[in-house]
Amino acid sequence: MKVAVGVRPSPHRLIDDGGTARPYRQQLSVADRVAVEAALDTAETVVAVGIGGRPANDAVRTALTMGADRGVHVSFDPIEGIAGEKYARVLARATAVEDADALYVGERAPLMGVEAAGLAAARLEWPSATRVTTIGADDVAADDEFAANELAVQRKLEIGRQEVLGISLPAVLGIDSSFANPRRASLETAVAGRRAEIESIPLEDVAPGENRFSMNVGNVTIERVAPHERWGRGEPPRGGTVEERIYRMLGRDSDEGRSGGEVINAPPDEAAERVVEYLREHDLL
Repeated sequence: MKVAVGVRPSPHRLIDDGGTARPYRQQLSVADRVAVEAALDTAETVVAVGIGGRPANDAVRTALTMGADRGVHVSFDPIEGIAGEKYARVLARATAVEDADALYVGERAPLMGVEAAGLAAARLEWPSATRVTTIGADDVAADDEFAANELAVQRKLEIGRQEVLGISLPAVLGIDSSFANPRRASLETAVAGRRAEIESIPLEDVAPGENRFSMNVGNVTIERVAPHERWGRGEPPRGGTVEERIYRMLGRDSDEGRSGGEVINAPPDEAAERVVEYLREHDLL
C-alpha cells in the first residue's frame, strides 16, 4: 500500500539545560509525526507531502529522517498561514498526482484540526475515517472478516468507546494523536533522510489558479452592499462643503423637495402628534 502523509510545520520553543527558553522554531508538528509513524507501520511506501515555504520543506526533511521513502514539497511563498480549505485542496491534488492508495492526516495540528481529513476526502471523493487509533485486521480489537479491498481501522467514538470498521480503499484517514509514540529512527535511516532529495513542485503545477494570496485568504464571498434609499440616496455627494454634503446625504434640501430628517422644535405632546400624523400620511402606521 502506498500512503501519502501531509506534513505541516509547527512552532516549537526550545529550552536548554540551563532553563533558558530559546525563540520559537518551526518543526514538524507532533500530530503529523504520529501520522508519519502510522504510515511507516502500515504502508510499503510512504510519501511525505509538505505545502508552503521553507518550514514546509524542513517538515518534509524531518519525515524523511523518520523513514519516509520520498518527499514532495509543493512550494510557494505564503503571506502568513494557509487557509484550511486551501491546504486540504492542494494536499488532495498532490495525493492524486502520487496515485496513492491512502492519505493520512494528523489531527489537531496547528494549521488545521480534524476537518483537514474530511475536506481532503471531499476533494478526492474518497471515503474517510477520523480519530483512527489502529490500522490493520491483525491489530484491531475484533474478529470480523474484511473484504480484500477494505482496510480495517479502529477509531475513537468517545471516552471509553471505540468502533471497528472496514473502509474501502482509496481512503483518507485522520490519525488520532494516541495512535503511537513516534520512535527515534536509526542512525542509518536519519542519515539517509538527510541526504535524500526532496522533489519540489511549484504550487501552480499542482493546483492551477491558486497563488500565495488565494492560499492565505481562502474562499471569499463578495457581497454588494447598497446604501439605504432614504439616507444614502445612491452615490455620496461629491460637491459642496462638508456641511452641505452631510445635509444632502440626510435627504435635506434635495432636488426632489423631500426631507429624510427634520428637527421638530415643539413641546413633546405636539411633536408626538406631528410624528403620528406623518406616519399615517405615508401609510407607515
